[in-house]
Amino acid sequence: MAPSPDTIKIERYNSYLRRVNSVKIMAAASSKLLFRTTLLTTVVLVVLFTVNYPPLSSSSTPTQTSPFYNSHRSLLSSYTSTKNSGAAWEKQVRTSAAPRRHHGMSVLVTGAAGFVGTHCSLALKKRGDGVVGLDNFNSYYDPSLKRDRQAMLGRHGVMVVDGDINDGPLLVKLFDVAAFTHVLHLAAQAGVRYAMKNPQSYVASNIAGLVNLFEIAAKTANPQPAIVWASSSSVYGLNTESPFSELHRTDQPLSTLPPKRPAKKSPTHTTTSTASP
Repeated sequence: MAPSPDTIKIERYNSYLRRVNSVKIMAAASSKLLFRTTLLTTVVLVVLFTVNYPPLSSSSTPTQTSPFYNSHRSLLSSYTSTKNSGAAWEKQVRTSAAPRRHHGMSVLVTGAAGFVGTHCSLALKKRGDGVVGLDNFNSYYDPSLKRDRQAMLGRHGVMVVDGDINDGPLLVKLFDVAAFTHVLHLAAQAGVRYAMKNPQSYVASNIAGLVNLFEIAAKTANPQPAIVWASSSSVYGLNTESPFSELHRTDQPLSTLPPKRPAKKSPTHTTTSTASP
């Protein structure tokens, strides 16, 4: 006996419900699996990060013998040396910052003990501008080279202050002591390969340090100085076009150093857009 039309409809409806329920069960199982996988991945990453990198907290200040301290002074532990204070120190800063030519500039050069910073400082000084350098003399490469440059700049009348761009009180003091008309910002953690080994040092110096410098210069310095800053290198990553152009894509980096360039553009634009003229 052939099934009736109503029976066929009921069977089809039941088959449809079974398929729908099966899909729901599979979707629920997939969601649970994805959640558990994501949770496990997050826990593993947190554990690895905690083991490999010291926490950025004031309660766990790195020691002078730790690799993190040697690569970069802690962002949250203020570094204002007793050497960077006193009447004699302030007089030395003012003398170094005073231009010797008519309408000369007074320039604060960050990263002044580096290769580029040293030559820029010398060129400005020889032109008759006032120059004060700032460098933290970190140990990414032999600090004795930087100390030799500091001594050489000193013989040409350029004072290089031993300090960090993350040290807010020191920057405020420098802008208070000397009326800088310009800032040449060259200080940054260098080295493309090192960015993979110690990414925190790049964030602390190349991003946080830049924001700190810009904020203090914009909000406390009087007169407010013009700022020129050098961008990160090696930004083109997997780009195969040649020659390189500023119009080329920079969103395919091969290390954590290049992404700091666009990351620095945002606070730069914000500061210049909101700062008082």
